[in-house]
Amino acid sequence: MASYNVLLVCAAGMSSSLLESKTMEAAKAEGHDLVIHAVSVGEIALFDYADTQVELILIAPQVRYKKKSVAEMAAPHGIVVQDIEPITFGMVDGDKLFRQIKLAIPKEVI
Repeated sequence: MASYNVLLVCAAGMSSSLLESKTMEAAKAEGHDLVIHAVSVGEIALFDYADTQVELILIAPQVRYKKKSVAEMAAPHGIVVQDIEPITFGMVDGDKLFRQIKLAIPKEVI
């Protein structure tokens, strides 16, 4: 069983909470642990990367303009930063988002 730690950056956190739940359900259905820390675009500048270990930062479509600055903050910590596809976000497709997470953070499962 693999374990994933992800940070999800969105506008206010309301629409992403459903996507967060669906993605966690998809991970659980496959027997994996998934922790998602959702933060608003206003909170990302204050996020403590040393205190909360994450392996991947996902950027919601409506705040894609922040990707460059988030990537600059995450780079010293070796954290991958990716966009969430608008269709995945809009359709609240937790299965597809979990596939994206698995591809972004390859895990060796014994």
